[in-house]
Amino acid sequence: MKILMVNDNDPDAVVGGSERYIADLTQALETDGHDVHWFVLAGDSARRSSANVAKHTTLAGTVFHPRPGKRVFRPGPANRWVSILRRVTFYPALSRELADCLTRVGPDVVHLHNNYRYPFTILAAMRGHRVVQTVHDYCAIYPTAHCAQERSCAGRSVFAALRHGCLTWKLLATEACLLYGRRFLDRRVVDAFIAPSRNLATNLERMGHANVSHVPNLRLLPHAETAPAPEGQVALYVGGLVEHKGVATLLAAFARLAGELPQASLWLVGDGLAVDDLKAAAVEYGLCQVRFLGQRSPDELVGIYRQARLVVLPSLWLENAPLVAIEASAYGRAVVASRVGGLPELVEDGRTGFLFDRGDIDGLADRLRLLLTDQALAGDQGAAGHDRLAELRSPGKHLERLLPVYDKARH
Repeated sequence: MKILMVNDNDPDAVVGGSERYIADLTQALETDGHDVHWFVLAGDSARRSSANVAKHTTLAGTVFHPRPGKRVFRPGPANRWVSILRRVTFYPALSRELADCLTRVGPDVVHLHNNYRYPFTILAAMRGHRVVQTVHDYCAIYPTAHCAQERSCAGRSVFAALRHGCLTWKLLATEACLLYGRRFLDRRVVDAFIAPSRNLATNLERMGHANVSHVPNLRLLPHAETAPAPEGQVALYVGGLVEHKGVATLLAAFARLAGELPQASLWLVGDGLAVDDLKAAAVEYGLCQVRFLGQRSPDELVGIYRQARLVVLPSLWLENAPLVAIEASAYGRAVVASRVGGLPELVEDGRTGFLFDRGDIDGLADRLRLLLTDQALAGDQGAAGHDRLAELRSPGKHLERLLPVYDKARH
């Protein structure tokens, strides 16, 4: 089968769960004998670092990388208002490039992933093709899934989001068009939807989406081996250092343990807009046991996971099926996670880790204390998680669920 993956970002240049999934899925499909191509977007020129600039440019606006079958569209320079118009209306250059790619590749199925930057243009260009879309987050349903409040506005009206400050009127002017595209236009172009969590699948069906299949995410970790829980009392966070990920809640909870557990430490892997605020908060709490490790390579992460007693996902926003939970289980680590979105499907409370209510500082502190003071409990939960989520690391099992969705869309 010939498959074209379409995504907002280049998986070779952007570190994110969706992009990791696309790379892993491509590897699994190609190993199974399928012909996989990519059409992805480069970062906006204003925020693209030299490390992510393509090797060479050929056609205007298009960058070709060494990976066979990969085509990267680079948005041309534009002022703020032109950029907004491109996002909320139509971007002719992108439409021509995607149409040309579709003609050249002639895919049996187009697998659409994130489509936030130019939703109308992407959807319009794919009309007439068989399209499957993986819905990677809850933004197709709610006014905003990025609420940083303890009482999230997810699932409520857009006015609740405005009252909380999650949206501003200026942002809403742009986001309203994107929400319209995600809620209504997708259904007119996409033949089948994939939800990585059962929770999201149920919500999509309630919103009127048809042909929704639950296909859990795949994470290829060929060198992952479960290891006993270490003696060191290390709690690990891996992800973006941004408000909606709940890292501030994690710092506050850890601060309540620091006095009674002087040997315990908190390691934060990742970067983001809130990094300076979080560093300042750590200083304010007097937390000398907190280490900001920045971005780390996959090889470095292997060693970091093995040194951790547990992994924490303290999200305030609705997580769908984060790959960090799968990675943690692969290395036999207990997981402490907020009870939101699809996380309860990945963490069995009391058996493979612990769940706590979103934003509950005391609840999180209690669960961290249990695992940091009981090495045997952490080891037992990590081993149970490793066995329970083994299927999510199997490319064969993943393709058994995914390929029928492709076939259904083709008929």
